[in-house]
Amino acid sequence: MEIRLRNEEFREVKRHRKEIEARFRDLEGLERTLKELRLRILLEQKEKLEKRLEELEREYRELLEFERKALADKEFLMEFRKKLGEENRELTKRLGEGK
Repeated sequence: MEIRLRNEEFREVKRHRKEIEARFRDLEGLERTLKELRLRILLEQKEKLEKRLEELEREYRELLEFERKALADKEFLMEFRKKLGEENRELTKRLGEGK
């Protein structure tokens, strides 16, 4: 990068050289601070995402367990319904024979 200055501007820069250099050092410090803040924010976001992932994995395991229980309950109820139907037919048959 090239900066062009008039003579009076150059003398002004020379006169305030130390102040200008201090500002550049501050800029470097500010850049480091900015990088540190960005890193801290990224780490916080990573932690939040990891916690959310753990939560989603737990909820998924719970959902799978619920699904397993629901299928077992469905099988039990279908078998129970089948037995009730058989008993109902048997009782209907007995009642029909008794008339």
